Amino acid sequence: MALIAGVVFAVLAFGGTNPAYFALVQIILLGAAALAMRMPKSEVAGMAPAAFAIPAALAGIALLQICPLPEKFLFVRHTADAMNDVAVARKSLSFAPYSTRTSFLILITCFAAFFLAQIVGENRERKRRFINSLLVLGTAEALYGLVQYLSGWQYIFAYAKIYDLEEATGTYINRNHYAGFLEMILPFSVALLFYEYEKSRGAGSGTSFTVPVNLKSILIRQSLQRLLLFLAVAVVLFAALCFSRSRMGIAAAVASLSVMFGLAGLSRSRGKKGLVLAGAFAALSLGLAVWIGPGPIVERFENVGQEFTMREQSRFAIWQDSRALVREHPLLGTGLGTFPIVYTQVQTTFLGQFVNHAHNDYLELAVDLGVPTALLLYGSICMVFARAARGFFHAHGKFERYVALGCAGSIVAILLHSLTDFNLYIPANAILFSTILGLAMTVPRPNSAPWSAAP
Repeated sequence: MALIAGVVFAVLAFGGTNPAYFALVQIILLGAAALAMRMPKSEVAGMAPAAFAIPAALAGIALLQICPLPEKFLFVRHTADAMNDVAVARKSLSFAPYSTRTSFLILITCFAAFFLAQIVGENRERKRRFINSLLVLGTAEALYGLVQYLSGWQYIFAYAKIYDLEEATGTYINRNHYAGFLEMILPFSVALLFYEYEKSRGAGSGTSFTVPVNLKSILIRQSLQRLLLFLAVAVVLFAALCFSRSRMGIAAAVASLSVMFGLAGLSRSRGKKGLVLAGAFAALSLGLAVWIGPGPIVERFENVGQEFTMREQSRFAIWQDSRALVREHPLLGTGLGTFPIVYTQVQTTFLGQFVNHAHNDYLELAVDLGVPTALLLYGSICMVFARAARGFFHAHGKFERYVALGCAGSIVAILLHSLTDFNLYIPANAILFSTILGLAMTVPRPNSAPWSAAP
């Protein structure tokens, strides 16, 4: 399957930050999307118009930024150096057209993943295989990260790590982006845990009490085995996320799980189930963390106060500078992917150092594409979240409900983490998030026809 191959290769290519390897991901996804465009119209008839309109609008704005402007509209900006004032002509809206073109290709790749995920989501079996593949990938990354943390073997394949030498990072360079990946996978393991629990309860409700039941007959039940498997996967994913020592990653994951358990509690006849599963998950996760040793994690949270009181060299200072850029270019931005270049014009912190991102996806996107475009993108994401949340309560079929729940949890996690980091500017995480949004778009509406397959 092209979509899962693209996601896997992107994650293994250092989170998609290696341009040469990521080019292969772009070829796979863009090629698969081009082939899918030739599918019969009946295969894509169920897609919402917004599934095409909003990506087209975003792509159009990015293209506008790199289009050459007529001569009378040329921009001239002045840069001061130590000797004199130098005038530099800017022939497009983008301050760095090359960076915008490179970022535009990544954006189009994300749109291809979004489109392919909707095609996958239209078929239940394809959707099931895709989500299972994501869980296999997430579990492999989690185990890789735990091996790094527990053994001190800080390598990504043959590459010796330079940063985050005491944390789990898997195949990612940065622990926060590794946490961002895991926090998007974790909700699906919990959602399928709910699904298997409900299936086992439904299967057990019809069992006659005259049939003798013993421990062996219970343990060999496939439904119980799958339930224990998804519970183990969820615990391993959460443990690896914790030992990435990403504070916002941990907080975002806890918040997303709280939303999921809250939605399960609000759903009719599922409140008790939510408490049982939440208790089992929390107890096992806490036990594993205590067994490994929670000291480094606690220490990271204890240092929050010290780090954020140093406002002259912290994320707060970068955010303050970024707001100045937003005020200067509020409508069309400075060009997609140009933040590290334009930031030098307003930089007041980390002087002498290269600041490559705003450490806030909302601010950085507003700088790059302008405030209206940022509002359009994040507003549409919130609408997709609302669709997924409604789908959990009203979608036909148990599996569709819990896929919707997993999508909702993933969206909450990454939106919260985006407040203090730049996960959506990491290609692998951006592609994964795009696939999750695509899956959420396929959640049947309450008034739609029920799925023909069995629950």
